[in-house]
Order: sequence, then structure tokens, then C-alpha cells
Amino acid sequence: MSTERFSRRGFVGASAGVAAVLASGRSAVGANEKVRLAIIGAGSRGNQLLDTFLPRTDIDFVAVADVDDRHAGETAEKIKGSKGNSPVTTRDYRELLDRKDIDAVVIATPDHWHALPAIQAVMAGKDVYVEKPVGHNVAEGRAMINAARKFDKVMAVGTQQRSSENFQKAVETVRSGKLGKVFWIQTWNFENISPVGMVRAADSPTPPYVDYDRWLGAAPKRPFNLNRFHLLFRWFSDYAGGMMSDWGVHLNDVALWALDAKGPQAVTSTGGIVTTDDDRDTPDTLQVVYDFPGCTLTYSMRKGNGLKFNGHDYGILFCGTEGSLMLDRSGHEITPDKVILPYGIKLVKGDQPIRKIDLQPSSFKAKDDGGPAHIADFISCLKTRKRPVADIEIAHRSTNTCHLGNIAYKVGRKLNWDAETETFKNDAEANVLLAREYRLGYELPKI
Repeated sequence: MSTERFSRRGFVGASAGVAAVLASGRSAVGANEKVRLAIIGAGSRGNQLLDTFLPRTDIDFVAVADVDDRHAGETAEKIKGSKGNSPVTTRDYRELLDRKDIDAVVIATPDHWHALPAIQAVMAGKDVYVEKPVGHNVAEGRAMINAARKFDKVMAVGTQQRSSENFQKAVETVRSGKLGKVFWIQTWNFENISPVGMVRAADSPTPPYVDYDRWLGAAPKRPFNLNRFHLLFRWFSDYAGGMMSDWGVHLNDVALWALDAKGPQAVTSTGGIVTTDDDRDTPDTLQVVYDFPGCTLTYSMRKGNGLKFNGHDYGILFCGTEGSLMLDRSGHEITPDKVILPYGIKLVKGDQPIRKIDLQPSSFKAKDDGGPAHIADFISCLKTRKRPVADIEIAHRSTNTCHLGNIAYKVGRKLNWDAETETFKNDAEANVLLAREYRLGYELPKI
């Protein structure tokens, strides 16, 4: 079945379904009905999501799609063991999209396979939960928003920290002004995997239980290579954006949330592959600086040194004129600052009055990363038709910060960003990198 043929048929069916819902005034899923789900991408992250979905009594998984037969079979058995039913399995997720017994899909594929199934799903009348980052590039994320809005479907993204009480309280503190003027935010990922990294791997025959051509999808045709496949794909720009997109999206998402910003005004990036001797093509060392009005955001990543920053190998630090807030998934801590009189000022001008800071220290311990509440929000939205806490447009903006950091690294210069038009100002070379070339048969439908 070609992408083009499916797109036309799915478009007509989805349009009719949306019209019926609007005419009846009813939600797609009844308030007391079980939500029937299919999972697309049944690997590591897919099964982590299942661990959160399956304990719920208000959902059933009726189908599993994965290009790896082992993943599909093992996941189907896991669902059967938890729910008692035997879900349908397939290599081609498109076979599931016209099924009337599926209300929504959960997409946990590699990054370069997020956009196409999400768009085709909403065209076929399904709601969507899709993992972060929302797409391989800026254009894909925008296309996903357009599809979700045109077909009036829920499209939630797996930036689950948005549903965490820990992160909600931290963001509330920043926005409240308790930290004073927040003018500096740091985000980071540090670990030491030098010098071998993931170890170089030679090309090899494709395993018989894998449809590798379908796994490649829109990406360039290449021989099978273990380093480019399950889990390790994220270190190759054909499929993902390295650590910047894998973890940076979670961290920068919280920064945008706290700043109530759509994106930075400018971005600069430097780094490279300097400490790992493997075959990745994304940086193992990266420093990105984002300019916001009155605030600087930095993202730092290194794979060759694991010294923790204030005791954290990853995290977010908000610095304000009254104090600082250190935040990760374990909790957050507020530390009051202290105003000083520098030696030079005192020597020249004598004693000066020093402002007293009244902010009190405090800490909060998290119970989880927000995953259970995030899934609960998605299921609720399927019934209420409200937009999810991590709606596709919100997560698209956060994902864009990662794309911008990677593009600035590739072109090697400061880039000025227009968050409204989602283009770089006066930089045709950088704007080319906002999208990608697609292999024939894997193009995005025009919405």
C-alpha cells in the first residue's frame, strides 16, 4: 500500500468521522467506556510506557505494530499477561488505522518515525500519544500540529514532567517572582563514556525478523548496522538529534514553561565529537546558548567527563536575584542568595547599604517523574476533548530548541530565530535544515 493511496483514503474517512462527532456533539470515547489503544513501536520506550498504561482498568491494548517481530511478539505477550486479551500484531502500522476497534495510538518509535504515523493516525480519525522529540525536524512538528488541528484530534506528547507535581511547583515558584528576576537558566547532561562510546560496528546482514527498509522509512537507504538500530539510533542525524534532542528536550521544555516563551531570539552552539571513538555523527560535547529577553538559557552536554554539577548529572538550575532553584526528577531545592559589597566598590566608595534577602530555603521530594499523571491526562482528554497538558504545539516549541541547537552547531554561527514564522532571519542555509529530503513512499501528507 503506498503512502499516497493511504493518505487519500484516510483523509476522506477521517473527515467523515470528525463531521459525525461534531454533528452529534459527543466525544469520540464515552465517559464510562474503555479506551482501546494500539501501540506503534514496541521497543524499550514503548514497553516503559506500557508499564504505566497497563495497570489502568479503563484501557485495553488491542494491537501492536513493530518492524521487529520479536518486539511485537514479546509486547503482545506482555499485554496478554496483564489484560488477558491477545492483541493483533503487524509490521505495518497502517493496517491498524482503519480499524473501528481502535480509538487512539501510542507512538514510541525512533524519532524519525514520529511524524508520519501521528499525522496518518489523526487523518484516520484516531487520537495520538507520541513520544518526544515530536519530530526529526521543525517542519515535521509543524505538520503534526496542522494535522491535529485540522482533524480536531488529541495529540499528546511524552514530555511527562509537565504532569509532575515536582516540576509544576518549581515552575510556579519561578513564575511567582520568589527568586527575584530570573536571568540565567542552566540545563545539562554529564556522563563519561570515553573513549570507546558505543564501540564501532561493521555493517551486517539484516536479521530475518526485521523489516529494515521500513525501519529506515524517510531516512537515506543504508546497510543494516547494529549501531544505527535499536536504542543507538539516536546518535545519528539520519534518525535523531543526539543527546540534545533525547534529553535536552525535557530540560529545555521546563525552561520554556517557566519563561512562558515560544522560543529564543537567538542561538549559538559549539562542540563536536572529541572524546568518543565510535561511529556516531552527533556531538559528544556540546554547549548551546539561547538568548531570551532578559534571560540566558544554556544547555551543556559532555560524554567525556561525569563530574556532577551541584551533585546532579542532569538537571535545571534557575538563577534569580533573590535565590536559585535546583531541579531534577528527584525533586527541587530553593537556596536563598546573599548580596555582597565587593572589595573594589567598598575601597572606592566606602561602606554601602546591603540589601537583605528574605527568601527562605526549602526543598521538595518528588514521588515520580510525572508519568502516571501524564497518561491519566491523556486518557481524560480522549473523553473530554480538551487539549492535553503536553499538547503537540507546546512540545513542538520545546523540541524546536533542540533543532535550533543542532542547526547552529552544524552551520557554526549565531542564528537569529523568529518563533512566529519558525524561520531563521536572513539565513537561507540554516533555513534549509528546518526540513529534510524524504525517501519515495515516506513523504509527509500535505495538510
